[in-house]
Order: sequence, then C-alpha cells, then structure tokens
Amino acid sequence: MLSRLRHFRAAYLLVGSSALVFWVISFWLPLPEYLAAISSEKYANYEIPLKIFVALFLVFAILNLVTAALFATRINPTAKFYLAVIPAGLLLLGPFIIAIPVSQQFPDRNYFEVFQAFYRLLRFTKVDTFALALIITLLAVALNVYAGMLVRRTQDADRISDKLRNRYLIYTAIVALLAGGFTAANVINSTYRWLDRAACQKYIARELPQLDSEIPPFLSDIMLYGQSAGTSQLQSAFITFSMVSRQYYELLNASDDEIIIKDLESQVANAKNTVSQLCSEFATD
Repeated sequence: MLSRLRHFRAAYLLVGSSALVFWVISFWLPLPEYLAAISSEKYANYEIPLKIFVALFLVFAILNLVTAALFATRINPTAKFYLAVIPAGLLLLGPFIIAIPVSQQFPDRNYFEVFQAFYRLLRFTKVDTFALALIITLLAVALNVYAGMLVRRTQDADRISDKLRNRYLIYTAIVALLAGGFTAANVINSTYRWLDRAACQKYIARELPQLDSEIPPFLSDIMLYGQSAGTSQLQSAFITFSMVSRQYYELLNASDDEIIIKDLESQVANAKNTVSQLCSEFATD
C-alpha cells in the first residue's frame, strides 16, 4: 500500500513542477504573437535557439502532466523514474546548451553575459525576473528528481483500500485546484503584461510633437496609452505624464511665473522618466 501512496505523492510533485514552469511560459503569452516576433528579421540570428528554448519548456510542462497521470497507473517504477528524471536533466542543462551557439557569435564577451542577454530576448529583462526564472527552473528540476526518487525506492504500485483511495482522490482534486489557480493567476498576469507591452510599444513608436499644434493630440495619445495599459502602475505613470505635461504646456502659454513653470518642468521630466523606466521592461518584442 505504501508503494502506491508514494506513486500518488510523486505525481503531485510533477503537477507542481509543471505549474512552476508555467510561470516561465507565461512570459511568452500570447504564444503566437511571441513566436511571430522572434521570427522577424530583427531576431534572425537567434530565432532557432529561442524557439528551441520555448519548445523545451512547453514540452517539459506537458510531458510532466502526462507522466503524473502515468504515475497513478501500475507501470514499471523504473520507467516512471526515467520519465521524471530525463526531462528534468534536459530542463537543467538545456538552457546552457542552447545559449552556446549564441555565445559563439560574441567571442569577446563572457559566456554568462551572453547567457543573461539571451534571457532578455526571452522577455526576462529585469534582474529579478531573470533570477526568478533560474530559481523556478531549478525548483522544477528538483521536484522532478525527488518524484523520480520516490518511485525508484518502491516496488510495483500495489493496491490500496477504498478509504485511502477516496482520500487521495480528494488530495488529487486539491492539488489540481491549486495548480489550476496558480496557472490561472499567471495567465491573468500575462494578460496585464501584454497590455503593458502594447501600450509601451505604441508610446515608443509615437513621434514626438514638432509643432505647438501637435502637442495636444500627443498628450491625448499618452492618456489613451495609460487607459489601455494593464497594470495600475503603468496606467498611473502614463496618465500622470499626460496631465502634468498638459498643465505645463497650458501654463507656459498663460503665465510668467518661472518658479511654477520650473516646478512643472521638473515634474514632467520625472513623469517621463518613470514611464521610460517602466517601459524598459518591454524593450524586447
């Protein structure tokens, strides 16, 4: 009976591992849009490594769920062990191997510099998201290895009592609910990031006004970018930039009070800098 219970527990670990990896995958959602972006001429030198990287994580997440289902069956424990450990090894070593051809294009750069820059192309543009992506990858690998070791130490899955079976069905539902909730939260966050990215790309592509008559439409567009952004932080930054800039523009033409004008000018510069800093996260497509 203990053997079968360990197989169930190992399956839960695999589901948790897939849920963790989905956090990384969520940075590429919507996937067709990201794949189209890295297929452009801009990324021609890195297209194949990037797509292999994406495929590695997608296959790992899906294969883990399939393997978790197989862990509930009575197939050979050794086969289950390899089904858990081999994908973990590929996930651990894969990113470093995939980055090697990219690093060879920059012989004057340290490999780990190129490795981090490669992750920037995968939308992990901030130090904290880059570090978290690595940590989550290691955690997923560790969960898979631990799951494999759990079944490796057991014999063939034996029968369990109806009472325990019902209890573990409840546990399975709870694990599925938690993993589903975590995945749903990542999908929602990815939608916010997508909206932020779209707003920032419109802002970056927007030409600066050259004439006084072009300033009001420009500031109206900035306000629209803020209203269409996903996160409240970027929304507030765009809207503040638009409102303070409008006040500065109107006062510049209606007042000679240099102290107030200088203060508003400083506020405009700070607001623009805040927008630039927030949009720097979306420097890659």
